[in-house]
Amino acid sequence: MFRVSLQLSWRIVCCLLALTGSLFSSDLLAVQNIEKNRTILTLVPEYKDQIIANFNPYSKASMPTTHEFIFEPLVVFNSLQNNQPEYRLATSYQLDDDLSGISFRLREGVTWSDGKPFTADDVVFSFFLAKTHPELDSHGINQWLGAVQKRSPTEVYFKLNKPNALAAYTLVLLPIVPKHQWQNVSDPIHFANASPIGTGPFTQIEDMDENGYLQCQNPFYWQADERKIDCLRYPKVTNNDDFIARIAKGEFDWAGSFIPDIERHYASYSPDFKYWLPPASTISLMFNFKAADPGLRAVISKVEFRRAISMAVRRQRLIDIAAFGQGEPSRFASGMSQRFSRWADPVVTEKYLPYMSFNPELAEDWLTYIDVTDKNGDQWRDQPSGEPLELTILTPRGWSDFNITALLLTEMMQEIGIKIRPIEVNYSEFIERLTAGDYVTALTNYPQGPTPFKYFDMAFNSAYQAPQYPRYAMHFYRNDRIDALLAQFPMASSANKRLAILHELNYIVASQQITVPLYNTVQFYQYNTQRFTGWFNENNPKANPLVWPQTPERLLHVLALRPKE
Repeated sequence: MFRVSLQLSWRIVCCLLALTGSLFSSDLLAVQNIEKNRTILTLVPEYKDQIIANFNPYSKASMPTTHEFIFEPLVVFNSLQNNQPEYRLATSYQLDDDLSGISFRLREGVTWSDGKPFTADDVVFSFFLAKTHPELDSHGINQWLGAVQKRSPTEVYFKLNKPNALAAYTLVLLPIVPKHQWQNVSDPIHFANASPIGTGPFTQIEDMDENGYLQCQNPFYWQADERKIDCLRYPKVTNNDDFIARIAKGEFDWAGSFIPDIERHYASYSPDFKYWLPPASTISLMFNFKAADPGLRAVISKVEFRRAISMAVRRQRLIDIAAFGQGEPSRFASGMSQRFSRWADPVVTEKYLPYMSFNPELAEDWLTYIDVTDKNGDQWRDQPSGEPLELTILTPRGWSDFNITALLLTEMMQEIGIKIRPIEVNYSEFIERLTAGDYVTALTNYPQGPTPFKYFDMAFNSAYQAPQYPRYAMHFYRNDRIDALLAQFPMASSANKRLAILHELNYIVASQQITVPLYNTVQFYQYNTQRFTGWFNENNPKANPLVWPQTPERLLHVLALRPKE
């Protein structure tokens, strides 16, 4: 009944040929990271369209070497070691017996990078900032935090609004800034903090220009004897193609981006080019439940429509082409990562698995059932009102796996008569449009935690649909029961109760098909052993090896690295 265009297939083939061709034509180049007799580690934690001197740890626009490297956390919970606490600015913490409060004992002798002492006043002030400026609270701490009290120069007590057995995991995510600097900042929301003062190992910004910058040693770092690197180098990398061409020449020491056919197009180029691909989160198609067009919004609101879209997807084909075989099809209609299989209710998984399976005939039946049919004979389905039905799918420009996935989805939807137009925008615009609800559908991945709770919380908690939060819940779907369950989880007194809550969350999200999970990705991690040793990998899994922002363990990683003689 409906036509299938081959034009997109040719676009994809051409895209891949161009990509691989650029790799084959590249010459290997050993970059000597020695400058002024200093040892320099080149890392790529994130792509940036431009280099701006913004090291405000509360800002979404801050440079990706701000957290951990400049602003050290109280504690790093090691996700590869059963969340073992690795104490940093704090040396211990203690929950109240009734879970209504928590105290942190601070490390003595820590100094800010300007030589002034770090004290409990800095911790209290930092949380006061997030209280008085909710825009700075990117981790939702205010919903739990009642008050912060200084008990001594080295002890801070947090009074919670409600009991929370997991409070420490959230509280340590808020950056701690120096009171003596930030108390004089009139607008902390827009403050760029171009000359940062921090407690982390690398606080001194040098040689910044449009191509990148150096971030060098904190002269007063409390654990200087463990730090064997002089400077971090962050080069501007604008997109995935730019990244692939340059990592193949040996320019980067530590990175984490998608490389197609990574064994052939990276590892084979040098015995020093290594990678590890631990299992990661799900890439999903996200719908905008408050789409501007009322007719389109009404169609999206129907679960039958979302299920039809899901059943029109050839998931293995997405993996084979867009991810070059790196991943596996999603089985959980809730979008929960495959790494959490033991947390899933097998009955729920099997019940909704048909909606995660390729079945275009049933998909067409669902669309006909909700009167999304071809009303004018042009072979494209229309809204029930007769208005044309045209979706768009938003992705960040340069994210080649996302971009190719979008192209493939466009072609797959044509088979059931759904017209979708892919839109690629710069990453900053991508985030702005999701936050503003200025899109129809989009692709996203999700952060992962030690249990599925972080995924469900960040992805479906309506509290995170405010502008200051990350993109993950910007589908604007709201469900009071989901919100209630997410609030109960941290207060649950036993593992069985927490498991029951996760089972119900999995059931609700799956039954409503809030998003369309596509495939489970791997965590992208590349490292170059030519100049440094001590890398975390499958044979040395001391901690999460990712260089990405919002990975606290990267602080442990950088301190473990040693330059080769």
